Amino acid sequence: MKNPLGSCGFASPQLENRESEHRPSPRMASQDSSSPPRPRLPPRPRLVVQIGVTGHRPNRLSPQIAADLPRQCEQVLKAIAALAARAHDPLIHSSEPPLLRILSPIAEGSDRIVAYAGLALGADLQCPLPFHAEEYCRDFASEASRDEFHALLAKASAVFQVDGSRDAAAAAYERIGRLVLEQSDFVIAIWDGEPAAGRGGTTQIVQEALDQNIPVIWLHASLGQAPCIVLAGESGDRQLHPLQDLDSLFASRFSQGNAAANIDLNFSRIYCAEKQPRFDFGRIFRIFRDLLAKGRFRKGSWRIADFEPCARAEWANMISQPPAPPEDTQRFLLDRLCPHYAWADGLSGYYAGLLRASSLATNLLSASAVLVAMLGWFLHSYHMEERRVPALTEFALIAFILAITWHGRRKRWHERWLNYRQLAELLRQYCYLSPLGCALATPPPPAHFGSGADRSWVDGMFRTIARDLGLAPAAIDRNYLASIGKLIEGILDGQIQYHESNARTLTKLSHRLHHIGTGLFVATLLACVVHVFTNQESSWLLILATVPPAFGAAFYAIASHGEFARTADRSRAMALELSSLQSVDLKNAIDSADDSFAALREAAQRIAGVMIAETMDWSFVFRYRTLNLPG
Repeated sequence: MKNPLGSCGFASPQLENRESEHRPSPRMASQDSSSPPRPRLPPRPRLVVQIGVTGHRPNRLSPQIAADLPRQCEQVLKAIAALAARAHDPLIHSSEPPLLRILSPIAEGSDRIVAYAGLALGADLQCPLPFHAEEYCRDFASEASRDEFHALLAKASAVFQVDGSRDAAAAAYERIGRLVLEQSDFVIAIWDGEPAAGRGGTTQIVQEALDQNIPVIWLHASLGQAPCIVLAGESGDRQLHPLQDLDSLFASRFSQGNAAANIDLNFSRIYCAEKQPRFDFGRIFRIFRDLLAKGRFRKGSWRIADFEPCARAEWANMISQPPAPPEDTQRFLLDRLCPHYAWADGLSGYYAGLLRASSLATNLLSASAVLVAMLGWFLHSYHMEERRVPALTEFALIAFILAITWHGRRKRWHERWLNYRQLAELLRQYCYLSPLGCALATPPPPAHFGSGADRSWVDGMFRTIARDLGLAPAAIDRNYLASIGKLIEGILDGQIQYHESNARTLTKLSHRLHHIGTGLFVATLLACVVHVFTNQESSWLLILATVPPAFGAAFYAIASHGEFARTADRSRAMALELSSLQSVDLKNAIDSADDSFAALREAAQRIAGVMIAETMDWSFVFRYRTLNLPG
């Protein structure tokens, strides 16, 4: 398919083999030689630990305890910072030191205590607010408190302002508390331990954090006790642990502490050490596909365009379609998220091309080896002196097949393709989830995935990137929601068009491969019939009896390895499902008159869930389609 927005960027499709069409960008050819050098390695995310805040306002804080809370916060944050420094891996993370990020709505009391403690230690501050800032100020009675609020807001690296309603204030506070949990690795709760006094309060948020297995660091709001950790027990009860247990909790979220994690660590280092490829081996397969399925040859370059400029141009084209998001949201997507997507998508396409081209070559060359061997026999039967040339040619073909298979398996082309494709799809969905403040919750792998070491790496790398990105700056209103709805609609349009075209192309490719294979076997049968009924001894008949089946088997093997028929069926089904999501779920969310923010978030998460589940299932289909010797 020729994607109208290009192929290695924003709307590049979920390809049947998840490969991208690497074309040179016209903008690159005219790039000034004085411009800064392009990055030659994938961007390494900074190691960021996100710490959410929940807690009481001043009326439920003991004055004596409140005076000691800044010291307790400093103690906790320093402990986490020390663990982050130990977990920093220069081969995976950026060269910047690890960063603590405080996620605080900066209400009076607990929110500000933790925010100030974090800022004093050099932490980043991001502020999700239940209302727009000017409306939220009404929560604070004194002028001094409002000035303090604005001063903290000015220090925040991102402010996410939700359009909550005063008529449903409790629901607005509850929503912002849940948004904090979605983004948090740990939660600091300044809490008196008493039952919930209302909807969205500290007790409710603490319990929801425990239900989501988020460690809660409890600073008691009324008793002078040391900070401790609250975890959910197997029966759902609250269990208290000493602060020293932070070490093991941190390791389970950030470090590589078991065999599967060591696989993740190694693959993370492989990914971060990737380099911008130059030669597009995948073009070999695409030429074969287009000639067979479409009967034409599409011109193109054998050089791969640099991933980031190509992707950025295409993302910018999509994001700027009216109604466009605010400029700071566009910069967040283009400057921070797009480079990560560009590399995951581009590398996935590169390794898909290597794998497809190698599988095609080894199957056709194995059949060619049979042809060469028969030609050698033919020359030998006629006592020709050149009979040694076919033998040497056959040796070279077999040696090449063995070498390319060994090299591809050693370099893990297959794993790289699948893992990078899955990472790219997570990042694609995040381009419209992050502006809505959604953390991408990936569905759990099905039971047939087994250990799921590959999935573990994908999710781990995605979480590391998402932590680095943090909250997108946003002020939710009708215009903002309309721009994000348009963004989702554009992505769905590209995906639907792709899947429809993909289904047609792969159906033709599968049919023609099988027809050619069948025709070759029929030709062999006819040669056998001629031999039996005419009783002729002919070298040509022997060649016809041996060579066509070899090529017929090769064509069947290409069709089987590529899963073209099954993938065509998947694309047809996916196009229908995405069309339904676009015409029903997304449209209803955009048109919703009652809490359109919640409606659009729900629709976006449902759409992302469908696409991620499809990619996950696709990866299992191709999990065992590794690069093997023909046979």
